[in-house]
Amino acid sequence: MATVAVYCICRLPYDVTQFMIECDACKDWFHGSCVEVDEDDAPDIDIYHCPNCEKNHGKSTVKKKKNWSKHDTGQSTDIKAVQNGSQVFIKELRSRTFPSADDVVVKLSGGQLTMDYLEDGGFNEPLLVLKKEGLGLSVPPPTFYISDVENYVGKNLSSYYSTALC
Repeated sequence: MATVAVYCICRLPYDVTQFMIECDACKDWFHGSCVEVDEDDAPDIDIYHCPNCEKNHGKSTVKKKKNWSKHDTGQSTDIKAVQNGSQVFIKELRSRTFPSADDVVVKLSGGQLTMDYLEDGGFNEPLLVLKKEGLGLSVPPPTFYISDVENYVGKNLSSYYSTALC
C-alpha cells in the first residue's frame, strides 16, 4: 500500500483547499491555521520559521515595504479584490468554466518544433509540445520546484526571478 506524505504539526496529508506555508529553515510545509499565519499576510513575510525552527533560527521576518498604503484600498474586506494565487482565488478560478483552447493551441511533437518551423510560421499562437522527445533540449523532471532553483542559484536571485515572472 502506498504511503501518503504528511505535513505540518498536525501530520495530515496535503489538502488543496487549505493555505500552507513553507518554513525557510527546515523546508517543511505547515497549514497556516496550525501555525497562526493568515493567508492574506503571507505575501508580506520575507523569511518564515515554523515554531520548531524559531528556537534556533529566530522569529519570522516581514518584508520591508516602502509604501504599505498600496495594500490598503480603503475598502472593507467584503468587497476587497481577491489576491491572485490565494486559495480563495484558486477556488473561484476552479469553479469557473472556460471555452476550449483546442481551436487556438497548436499541438506539436518535439521533433516538429524546429527553428525552421518558427522562422516560417512565427510564434503567433500558443504551442503545446505533446512529447519532449526530439525537442533537442533538456527539461527538468516534474518534481523540480522553485526551491530547487534556490538551491542552484541562491535564494536572493531566485526570489528576484519569481517576483519578476509573476
